Amino acid sequence: MIHLNDLYELQDELDKYILEKKNLNLKSKELLTDTLLALQVEVSELANATRVFKHWSNKGPEPKERIIDEYVDVLHFFLSVGNQLGFSAKEIEDAYFKKRQININRVKEGY
Repeated sequence: MIHLNDLYELQDELDKYILEKKNLNLKSKELLTDTLLALQVEVSELANATRVFKHWSNKGPEPKERIIDEYVDVLHFFLSVGNQLGFSAKEIEDAYFKKRQININRVKEGY
C-alpha cells in the first residue's frame, strides 16, 4: 500500500521533472503562487464535473472516470503545495489527526 510519504516523494519527482523538461526557472514564491492558483482551478473543475452545485440544471454528473481524474488533479497540486511549504508527511498526518479531533469536539459541543 502506498503511504502519504510515498505520494509526497512521487509528486516531488514529478514537479522536478516538469520544471526541468519545460525549462522553467521560477522563484519559490512564484511557483507557490502558480501552484495555489492551479489547485483552485482544479477544485473548481472537480466541482463542475460533479455538478452538485448546479441546482438549476437537470444534467447529472460526469462519468466517474472523469470525476476521479479531476480529484487526482486536485491531489497532485495539493501534494505540490505541501512539498513547496516544506511539510513532511508526518507533520501532515499529525496535524490531520489533531484537527480531526478538534472538529469532532466542535460537533459534540454544537459549534
